[in-house]
Amino acid sequence: MNSLDSWWWPKRPTPVPRAWAAGLLAGLGAGLFGASALLLKTGTVGRDASLFRILNDVPAAAASVLTPLSYLFRPAGIVVVVVLAVVYVVARTRSALPVAAGAVAAGAAWALANAAKAIADRPRPYQVVADAVLRQQPAHGTSFPSSHTAVTLAVVLALVPFLGRPLAAVGIGYAVLVGWSRVYLGVHYPLDVLAGAGIGLAVGGVIVLGLGALLRHTGRAASDHDATGPAPGAGPGAPLRAALPRTVAGGRGTIRYRRGVRRGEVELNAGGGDAFLLAGQQGQGARVGRRRVVQVQRARP
Repeated sequence: MNSLDSWWWPKRPTPVPRAWAAGLLAGLGAGLFGASALLLKTGTVGRDASLFRILNDVPAAAASVLTPLSYLFRPAGIVVVVVLAVVYVVARTRSALPVAAGAVAAGAAWALANAAKAIADRPRPYQVVADAVLRQQPAHGTSFPSSHTAVTLAVVLALVPFLGRPLAAVGIGYAVLVGWSRVYLGVHYPLDVLAGAGIGLAVGGVIVLGLGALLRHTGRAASDHDATGPAPGAGPGAPLRAALPRTVAGGRGTIRYRRGVRRGEVELNAGGGDAFLLAGQQGQGARVGRRRVVQVQRARP
């Protein structure tokens, strides 16, 4: 069991959105997909076709730049980007949990999107729009919804807790551009992309909700209190949670918390590997990792 824990759980506290935020994200996704499906069902797609023409039929000068750029958002490019993102988060967290989260998100989004395709049975725009420009090989299957958009957005959202904020924003931007490329290449209507984004949001929200519950239950989620250290006015013995640079089997150490610094710092006189200081007060034992104890020597504000 210990060997399983060593590679399964992240080696640092993982910031996860609050449960209500993840649930809201999933609900918004479900609502977006439902609204898109309703518009398609009722035949309210005139503006959809008009917007498709605007995004698809661009001037030749713009197409000479956008077409080569679009290769970054085609299936091969998506696979490369997702693999690089997974490698990064695994190296950053030294955990297999991000891989599992991304795989479940991709599988669920793909299954839901393809089930919706079979039900909607909408032809591809290049098959019915006379002036549509097809910039890739004819796509397989039907048009509604965009499975590429659904899978990409779901995977990005599943990996957000394991990414820093800048990379999370880049990942979401990449998913948006994948959706744009599907219209530009001529294989999807904008409404297909919105429906795919709805599936991606719903699946990603559910995955993040599950991750948050799991990590909080096991004490591995970084809360707002954890990130900021002791509350204002707290004494030297206030509980502190911080990441340790080394695993500690025993010994004594010093807790330091500098005003204005978001993360508390812990120094201990032993080493090897990574661990987390779960709680501690001056003069009391602090639990580190699993069944490992150190004594907090002194603390100062």
